[in-house]
Amino acid sequence: MAAFFSQGLQNVDLEEHFFNVKELGEGGYGRVLSANEKITGQIMALKIMDKKRTRQQSFLQEFSISYLLSSHPNIIGCNGIAFTTINYFAFAQELAPVGDLSSIILPHVGIPEDAVKRCSVQISNALEFMSEKGLVHMDLKPENILVFDQDCHSIKITDFGLAKVKGTVITSGCGSKSYMAPELGDITVSDGLVVDGSLDVWSFGLNIYCLLTGEFPWQVATLEDEGYKCFVDWQNNFHMDNPPEAWRKIPTGIRRMFIDLLAIDYMKRCKATEILKYVSESWKEDSPDAATGQEDEDPMKSSSVQSEESMTSDLNTSQGSVSITSLSYPLTTDSSGSQSEMTPEPHKDNMEEALIIFDDEFSLHVGAEVDIE
Repeated sequence: MAAFFSQGLQNVDLEEHFFNVKELGEGGYGRVLSANEKITGQIMALKIMDKKRTRQQSFLQEFSISYLLSSHPNIIGCNGIAFTTINYFAFAQELAPVGDLSSIILPHVGIPEDAVKRCSVQISNALEFMSEKGLVHMDLKPENILVFDQDCHSIKITDFGLAKVKGTVITSGCGSKSYMAPELGDITVSDGLVVDGSLDVWSFGLNIYCLLTGEFPWQVATLEDEGYKCFVDWQNNFHMDNPPEAWRKIPTGIRRMFIDLLAIDYMKRCKATEILKYVSESWKEDSPDAATGQEDEDPMKSSSVQSEESMTSDLNTSQGSVSITSLSYPLTTDSSGSQSEMTPEPHKDNMEEALIIFDDEFSLHVGAEVDIE
């Protein structure tokens, strides 16, 4: 796909094709703008990357992955518009009206239980779809999950700049350290690490914890971090009666879910869709909805959430034609702790045989904090 898109990549004048260009945000890897296309008036998000810091192949790889995955209802739409300017690479995506998940998380509180469940089901479906396509996101966090309504009936994963093909061998960690699996911190240059979906499953588990509590259970998954060390002791010493302090706020009924999502041994991690077994459980000890007597709809019956059977037709939906020439919060860490008795079971669904690919480029693009004027 990258080779195909490279043939039609044209150099254009941004101001000639777009109006109402506004900056939405920036990160370590680029900037996102909102803009209206002059021909159609359509508003869209433009992701731009500085040519001085980004190889064309890296840009095309991210664009191709975004386009490949965009048919899924919980992955950001990408309509096939990619181009260059004198100084930048750019491609267009659908615009999220609310922002990202991090903007709605209340510190030490999180978001309402029903919204957490809706988010979790949608993210799990998106990760399952990515797994079927042989891809791993590598940087799943609330900042990379876009929100389309305040109650989270529709959310979509975005930013595939660090995405890898399953089976790729990496020799250094990548992603956001608070969401990185422990094996990413133990990589040796000589041996490397084979990328698979269990890395996203770990990040997914931490995303759910942050949505529920508005906090991190630890800063980084190394034994030097007291919060993480207590969690490891909890998994390894099952005679202990109590979980660490950070996990006492999680209801007993779903602690098993976290044990499986955050298994220290990546071979024992469950699939992301395992969370579907827990949606009938209480996910917060003191639910705001329960306290006020208000009830929200069952997230499994929401129009934005689909069963595995109903997902089939969506996963097979074909994309429209490609258009190249027609530019038609702060979370805090609670690191105190003690320990429990749940033995993680092996989950081999994530361990299918994969083609081994050695990756000499550890991130798909480099930051573009630039002046767009």
